[in-house]
Amino acid sequence: MTREWLLGLPHPKSIVRIVILLIFLSALPDALVVPVLKDLFADRYGVSTAQAQLFLAVNLLGALLAIPLVKYMRRRMSGWAVVSSTAIVDGILMAIMWLPIGFAGTLALRTIEGAVDVATFAALFQMLGRSDQKHPAWKLGLGATVLVAGLGIGAVLGGFLTKLAGSAAVTLIVGSVSCIATGCIAIAFRATLVRMVHLARGATVEIEVDDAESRAKLGTIWPILFMAATDRATGAILTAVFASFLLSGLGYTPEQRGMLVGLPLLLMAIGAAPAGWCADQFGALHTRSLAAMAYAIALGVVPFLGANTLVLAFVLLILGVAAAPLLPASLALVIGTNRGMSGLAAFRAAGDIGYFTGIVVAIATSAMIDEKQYSVQTGLVCGFALVHAVATVISWFALRNHK
Repeated sequence: MTREWLLGLPHPKSIVRIVILLIFLSALPDALVVPVLKDLFADRYGVSTAQAQLFLAVNLLGALLAIPLVKYMRRRMSGWAVVSSTAIVDGILMAIMWLPIGFAGTLALRTIEGAVDVATFAALFQMLGRSDQKHPAWKLGLGATVLVAGLGIGAVLGGFLTKLAGSAAVTLIVGSVSCIATGCIAIAFRATLVRMVHLARGATVEIEVDDAESRAKLGTIWPILFMAATDRATGAILTAVFASFLLSGLGYTPEQRGMLVGLPLLLMAIGAAPAGWCADQFGALHTRSLAAMAYAIALGVVPFLGANTLVLAFVLLILGVAAAPLLPASLALVIGTNRGMSGLAAFRAAGDIGYFTGIVVAIATSAMIDEKQYSVQTGLVCGFALVHAVATVISWFALRNHK
């Protein structure tokens, strides 16, 4: 542990360590409640399990609200101020949701909480991407690894804490503490978070607000948002359809299903940083496009391999490796558009829309099918894989002249 780390001085590695810690702490609350939704809302307020899922769904609306919020904040506040203010507000909202305010009130606060959560995400990843102008995808990949790790640890921790405390409401308090800690750390290390971003950019003076959009030509962003939506949509299909319907219909145990679905997710998390390095070396667009095509092909093949566990595991391994560059390369492309925090907020919102779409399509399909369930669900997975491949091709042609 260096003197710069202890004192928050502008050492080149300081900002990365601090931002990585902030990303981890801000990611924990997002997954704490996921495994205990029934206990937290269905049992607490007497709503159905399906209605309890609305707690996750209203995050979509919150993500859309975050775009104008971030546009307003980015011109008036520096990155550390956005992180500290939104994270502390996030923590306060989660603490209020711990109180018996009713399910409707909880959903209203959850919508607002979704907006400030996206703002925190956008500010943190912007600082991380700008901390190294020569190798932004490598740093963003490191952040993606920590983000996924935080979500995974949060999900495990949520179930453990609920069992330990005897109440699922404890997850809201722990999430609140994590968010407030994020805000307090951002305040404590504000000097490093401000200075290091501009030192990395070669600036000689400190700029207190995000004025990147006003000083540089804006790049094309809609293809990146299109890819983000299809990435998250296929992720939803992989977890909701492939795990819940296909593998269960083939006789796999819950433990086996968890291992098979968790394998690509684990590889995606571990491989994000090395994949980001590759994106820096060979170009974010080319790396992302090649990986996305391999990912789409692997996803389209997996439904036909359910009877052969060994081959299925091998293809899922390929799928996980191919998925690793998607997030860091996409984030690097967003950073390259010079749209600052608003671009990253739009990226996050597009991903949330894609994930919501995948879940809704999966649920609606499962409600309408009967004896042909396996073939229909197989077609659904293949259909989303095809959409992902088409999105990659369209986006590549749209972005190739804007690298």
